[in-house]
Amino acid sequence: MVLTFYIVICILSLICCAVFYWKKRNFYSVRYTMIFLLAFLSHFCYVLLALARDVREALIINKFLYVGGCFLPLVGLLLVFSICKIHVSKWVHFVLVGFCMIVYCCVLTSGYLPLFYESVELEIHDGAAVLMKEYGPLHILFYAEIGILLVLTFYALIYGYLHKPDVSRRNLAIAAFMQIFSIFAYFIGRAITKDIEWMAVADLVDEIGFLIIMDRVVLYDVGDLVSSSIIKEGQFGYISLDLQKRYLSATDAAKRFFPEIAHNHADKIIENEDVRVLFDKWIEDLKRENVSKLHYHRRGEFIYAVRVSDLYDGSKKRGYLLEINDDTAHQQHLESIERYNKNLNEELKVKTRMIRDLRHKDPK
Repeated sequence: MVLTFYIVICILSLICCAVFYWKKRNFYSVRYTMIFLLAFLSHFCYVLLALARDVREALIINKFLYVGGCFLPLVGLLLVFSICKIHVSKWVHFVLVGFCMIVYCCVLTSGYLPLFYESVELEIHDGAAVLMKEYGPLHILFYAEIGILLVLTFYALIYGYLHKPDVSRRNLAIAAFMQIFSIFAYFIGRAITKDIEWMAVADLVDEIGFLIIMDRVVLYDVGDLVSSSIIKEGQFGYISLDLQKRYLSATDAAKRFFPEIAHNHADKIIENEDVRVLFDKWIEDLKRENVSKLHYHRRGEFIYAVRVSDLYDGSKKRGYLLEINDDTAHQQHLESIERYNKNLNEELKVKTRMIRDLRHKDPK
């Protein structure tokens, strides 16, 4: 029965992973991927641990299980920070990851030193293996990690609710429920029964919760939403070059506008000389005037509006970005207006001359 429980949870987790990758979009944070990978790893390890029949084998599986136990709450916290639009500095990330890594290093001493576990025995309950552990002095660090990350997560949720009106209350409620259920699973569930690991259910609840959240989370980030819509529509194309003007990448629309770069190799200069000279001219204009200007380029019957700007990685300038817009319809419309005004002016001049001639001929 216990083994069946873990197998069912693992299958449900795999289904959640499949749904995630089916619905995944480029603008989703990598933290979502980490949530589903770590959760599935934990569920798979629960199944393997239940099948273990040797203490050493069980300890090895248990160490893999703690990869999710140590890092899944951290990834969940960082994802909640993202949902609540709370920006934390790099050193905070470094400290949190470093602390979790220290805790996991303590886990790795299991079976070698009496630090995390003083002693371990393997028992079979209802056909499933169960590790009977006597905790060592360093196990308190794992409790400390869980407690600290839960407190920080609740702080982020409360802060987002009180100070971030543009954060979805629906998403906050789902995230809060996930954290409350995790507390119940870890501290209360074990008091009810130790035959099953309640955290397996909590991890599955996290997967389902984040599936619900991620389905709409991008709608609350207008920057990602607009960028995705523009790129998908294909009216705008983007080409990136490094500081040495070597080609990095381009969107499909840009390759359609400038087919010469479609087969250009990354980290190489633009191979087509005409296009290279054109891009160099625009980039030099930007470097000389330090102002992003709009350039118009006619290719056959098409007219493209090109804006060159600096390409940044965080606050560091890494190259140049060319934004290309198919402005043919707009320019043709302007040209038709210009022709109309020109014709109108010519007609007005002709009528003016006629009126002058009539006045000149009119005797008084």
